[in-house]
Amino acid sequence: MLSLSMSPAARRLSAPLLAALSLALPGGAAIAQTGETAKLAPPAPSSQAIEQVVIKLLKSRPELVREALDELQRRELAGNAQQERKALAAAAKTLHDEADATVLGNPAGDVTLVEFIDYHCGYCKKLAPSIEALIQRDGQLRVLVKHLPILGPESIAAAQLALSAGKGATAQQVHKALLSAESIDAASLQAISRQFGLKPVDVVAVNRQLGEVRVLSERLGIQGTPAIVVGDVMFRGAVGTEQLAAAIDAARRAQSAKAAKAGSKPEAEIRRVPRPA
Repeated sequence: MLSLSMSPAARRLSAPLLAALSLALPGGAAIAQTGETAKLAPPAPSSQAIEQVVIKLLKSRPELVREALDELQRRELAGNAQQERKALAAAAKTLHDEADATVLGNPAGDVTLVEFIDYHCGYCKKLAPSIEALIQRDGQLRVLVKHLPILGPESIAAAQLALSAGKGATAQQVHKALLSAESIDAASLQAISRQFGLKPVDVVAVNRQLGEVRVLSERLGIQGTPAIVVGDVMFRGAVGTEQLAAAIDAARRAQSAKAAKAGSKPEAEIRRVPRPA
């Protein structure tokens, strides 16, 4: 329950608000005066009197509490978004490096969507059709799947298998097989490995790649999957196809605007090449 009594600490924190509200008291307007006029002003109201004004105001208009909390939340979200954009900009080079990722779509696409996934994650599996739809709709989209196995040993083994497939068509097929598999236990992973003729996993090499992704996720404050980055925007959890499509369009426009400002050709024109069949 919200208490309207104010502790000494609360009074100190609320000083600016109380000073403003004091203007509502008789003679309170004189507090704001300066110079010779201020010398003639009545004594400032006591903190107890100001506190009573605050309590009376909140009792008569309790919606002010919710409005204040809503405004606080809005400011916190805006601040978080700004910090997130800074973190993404600082990590851009590592984020767009495909060395530790499975590459989907057009490897030379002009816009990159980065997806952090765990093959045990149900939401990641549900998101897969949306990612595939975006790839089919946009021939200039590059998708980097960053493997973040956080749901146990089977997740780690599945990520190791995906990375051992390397790059290209086989790696993409392995990725899809892992996402569509009902189970990713040892028997299932062995079956997928045999199906695509994969070599034994180089555990040391792939664990190094997984470690790099883990470090990157910590830098970006990613604590769960899926997490998707497009341009300077991050989506945490499940997200709709159209929302992602809008983010891709926004990233492409931002690239064009940046290139135009710099007086060079947009990256979209420089990198626009047909997607491999």
